[in-house]
Amino acid sequence: MNKLLKNLSIFFATGIIVLLIFNFILMPLYVNARNIVVIPDLEGLTLSEANQLSKSEGIEVVVTDTIFTNDLNPNIILEQFPSSGKEVKLGRTIKLKITQFNQKIAVPSLIGKTLRAAEIELDQNSIELDSIYFSFSSKYPKGIVSWQSPSENDSIRKGFGVRVEVSNGLAPNDLVSVPDFQGIFLKEALSIIAKEGFKEGKVKYVDNNKFLPNTVISQNPNEGTKVSQGSKINLVVVK
Repeated sequence: MNKLLKNLSIFFATGIIVLLIFNFILMPLYVNARNIVVIPDLEGLTLSEANQLSKSEGIEVVVTDTIFTNDLNPNIILEQFPSSGKEVKLGRTIKLKITQFNQKIAVPSLIGKTLRAAEIELDQNSIELDSIYFSFSSKYPKGIVSWQSPSENDSIRKGFGVRVEVSNGLAPNDLVSVPDFQGIFLKEALSIIAKEGFKEGKVKYVDNNKFLPNTVISQNPNEGTKVSQGSKINLVVVK
């Protein structure tokens, strides 16, 4: 009787061990084996062909990089990751690098725009801003694009860049013409003085029945006088 019980205990213990091995070792291996696929070779195929092949193999593909060239047809796969022959889980996404034609784009006009406006214009046209130079200019105010290369309407390949030169304003020794402030109100005159790079000088108030109060009736230096940038402008204003 004891021997029978002992044999039964061994039988049940062995059965439990076998069951545990099956559930936790053999079954996962079997399931995982069914979920493993070998990555096919996609390089050299078109994107359409790669999509069809990947679906049949139970994997996904996504384009993560593009090379612009006119030497190859568009949508040709140049590289893939992971590479072919590797085992991956079912549903794995394969990253692709493909070709596209190197399209030519007309360069927009940037001269006369602020640097920020030029950057936005280039970005909207998928053109890089390669280099920015700064120089003094008597023609363009500070912060305005004064030169570009390539020029407006020149053709440039997509992905290539444009160089621009931005004005630093007048050089310290450059002379500028004094604007005419006579006949305008003091507030407007002071705004022009600041905008044009001059400095506010003395403001003298006088009685005058011919003009409205706060009207500029005289200035020093006079209109058209050549002065250094930052010179003071003195005004005579009606009380």
